Amino acid sequence: MSQKVALFGDLGDECLICQEPFDKTNKEMVKSWYVVVREQEEKVNLYCPDCWEKAIDIIKDFKERLDKKKEQA
Repeated sequence: MSQKVALFGDLGDECLICQEPFDKTNKEMVKSWYVVVREQEEKVNLYCPDCWEKAIDIIKDFKERLDKKKEQA
């Protein structure tokens, strides 16, 4: 747990995808943005809500297409 907390010090200042600025002092941003900690790589990735939702939509679409292919096989 302490390693994860230490990695938060590496939190960036912008979205990894669209480079939208992230203000660590803005309470609303802190509550609404997404942080992914990759312990093995010692990386902290930061995503704005728009990019996060787009990624979720892409994953859902991909899963639906895979399910359809399985049904047709």
